[in-house]
Amino acid sequence: MVHSARMSGRRLVLVVALALAVLGGAALATRAVRAGPFAPESHCWGAWAEDSGPRVLGADYARVAEESGSPHRGEQAVCVMAYGVPGTEEMQHPDTSVTGDRAREGTGGDRLVARVGPPPRSTGGPRRAWLAEALHGNTVPLPEGLPGVVSTDRGTLVLPEECDSGDVPLVVTVRSEGQVPELDSEREVTDLLLSLAETAREKAGCDGGRPTQLSAPVPTVPDGRPRSGGGPACRIAGMRFAPPAHGELAWYASAVGTRLQSCSLELSGDGDERDGGSEGNPGDGDDGQQGPGGKVAARGQFVVTSHPRLVRLFAGMAGERSPGDGWRGTGRIERRDGLVTAECRGRPTVFFLHLDGPLASSAEPDVRHLFARSADSVTERLGCPAVGPRS
Repeated sequence: MVHSARMSGRRLVLVVALALAVLGGAALATRAVRAGPFAPESHCWGAWAEDSGPRVLGADYARVAEESGSPHRGEQAVCVMAYGVPGTEEMQHPDTSVTGDRAREGTGGDRLVARVGPPPRSTGGPRRAWLAEALHGNTVPLPEGLPGVVSTDRGTLVLPEECDSGDVPLVVTVRSEGQVPELDSEREVTDLLLSLAETAREKAGCDGGRPTQLSAPVPTVPDGRPRSGGGPACRIAGMRFAPPAHGELAWYASAVGTRLQSCSLELSGDGDERDGGSEGNPGDGDDGQQGPGGKVAARGQFVVTSHPRLVRLFAGMAGERSPGDGWRGTGRIERRDGLVTAECRGRPTVFFLHLDGPLASSAEPDVRHLFARSADSVTERLGCPAVGPRS
């Protein structure tokens, strides 16, 4: 019986040893597959790996990507990933062009366009067009104080200060383009954005700080449809326009918060091209885009933010002088736009407005008064002193 017990014990030891060997071999094989020729395919400098979460990276889609170069501080890098059903015509000849001023929307299929770089150094039209896309009104602020916004078709995140080039921040953006421009959820876009941000920090050599992480739920855009009709635009009491002679005025208003409020305006129809028309917003991919009532003829944007990293996006766009009598803070106000920086709730706060020609012409009673009344409507909500003169 002793001999039998010893044999049983030896068999048990052999079985356990064999099981451990098999498990160890399986683990080594798994690591070899992940690191070797069978590793998951990745795109956009390695930021987006297949089967890593968002559905567009899953097995239901084929993917092809093209990169303009690796991200560096102070420089622009673009990656375009075309995705679609395997074997379909658009995936036989996918549009992944990254050349030109911007990666333009292709004629078929769907694409994700990833950009890493600073805002345009020009503080005129190029910077305004960039802001129109980066801080579009059809977004919500990222939670946990992250400096950025997200919706179901775009996301923007300003990287930490250690990634700055001089006083210029490094920004990552994701934009969905194509026949079905929206992804499944704001959470999916946020996951793509955060993965891109981590890769950008590593490639740019500024990943020594706290990682960009997020544990809180991502809010959803309350209503992605444009609003229109009579009364003030953007849910801001002071923002009033005369009824357009042609077309329709519509607007997208972001979730109202204490650190960021943004609104994007669109005037559809032919507009009044004699007054300059739309600047085209070359960074927004809207050439010939149809608005609620037809082709977009003019655009506008109104932004209020006190987030320090978002405030940096407006650097250099206004001087250090007073905007004029009755105004608080510094900045400038011109025929079509204005930018004022003033303290609100103990923080430097940017108030920014831009209106294309036809919208500027319909501002009531003019752009200067509309800007003052709109800014003061926001400061009243926030419990801050008025920025513009009362009239």
